[in-house]
Amino acid sequence: MEAPAKPLLYNGFKLGDSLTVTKRIERVYFTDIYLLSDETYLYVFENLAPKDVIPSRRARFNVLNVSIANKEYVGIIFTEHSHAIVSRAMEELTTAKGFDCIAGMEELKAMLMKDVINPLLHPEKYKKFKLTIPNGILLFGPPGCGKTFIVRKLAEEIDYHFIELKHSDVGSPYIHGTANKVANVFEMAKIKAPSIIFIDELSGLVPKRERLDATSQYKEEEVNEFLMHLNDASDKNVLVVGATNFPDRIDTAILRSGRMDKRIYVSPPDSNARKQLFQMYLAGRPLVGVIDYDILSKRTENFVSSDIELIVDEAARKVVEQDEPISQKVIEGVIERFKPSISPEEIKYFEQFKNLERW
Repeated sequence: MEAPAKPLLYNGFKLGDSLTVTKRIERVYFTDIYLLSDETYLYVFENLAPKDVIPSRRARFNVLNVSIANKEYVGIIFTEHSHAIVSRAMEELTTAKGFDCIAGMEELKAMLMKDVINPLLHPEKYKKFKLTIPNGILLFGPPGCGKTFIVRKLAEEIDYHFIELKHSDVGSPYIHGTANKVANVFEMAKIKAPSIIFIDELSGLVPKRERLDATSQYKEEEVNEFLMHLNDASDKNVLVVGATNFPDRIDTAILRSGRMDKRIYVSPPDSNARKQLFQMYLAGRPLVGVIDYDILSKRTENFVSSDIELIVDEAARKVVEQDEPISQKVIEGVIERFKPSISPEEIKYFEQFKNLERW
């Protein structure tokens, strides 16, 4: 506990038209804690500048800029008084996690926020309008576009326990073995709820049953087991997210209403996203001269996230032996030798599913 110091705010200090400071309760960790006129608590962080706050956190935590003697401090209003709030709030406001770590993809993030995150975080509001909470969503698109990364960050964004598996993780040489493992995964998700079960290569776990030959009929049991658990996943606070590079190979029953009926196309990064990806992958590396991210973005159309990461790594390898910084010229030289890992034909294949309700 710090020695008493003069309060930053005086009693009666106004926060807007109707809210005022009643008194300072205490000072802890360079933070003044005040009781407000509506019986809530204001935390004013003396060692945190407004510029240090991640922009997306402002609305989420109702961040205030408190001006005192020509200096601005960060303030947050909470309904409770606790020392734990101080350290937790500092970390939340200044540490990038969740969607803040995803370069670009603003339309995708907005869609997930509107159709997935808000219903999960405010279920009573949606139930009032008889809107159901999603059981599952499907991300599809070319490989290397960050589908797995997006789901990991989705789990961080809503603070859900994250379980990741591939079809190979639940495969078994024994009769009923895979079905039992699928059941165990869902049981663990329920115990750890709220949870996200992320299934990569979903088409391998739940292929179209009508395409199975006589030697693969055991797969029907596995698909049925998965369907049984998917049907009531949201009631157990479990969100099931699948990702696939082959959307036309998934059993149609999985995609019916109430199951994975929310499908999202994860396209190659657009111009702004590519620019942000270069900034992200070059951050913290020795650079020389001005890096023109707009030019780098223009020269990498149809390149996916993994392509751009590889370009930056290769540029670093070219200069590391000489211990020289990375320049615009070096990066552009690497780009000249690279081709996108996906072709225009592959992009066209995925885009045919973009606006379809059923496959």
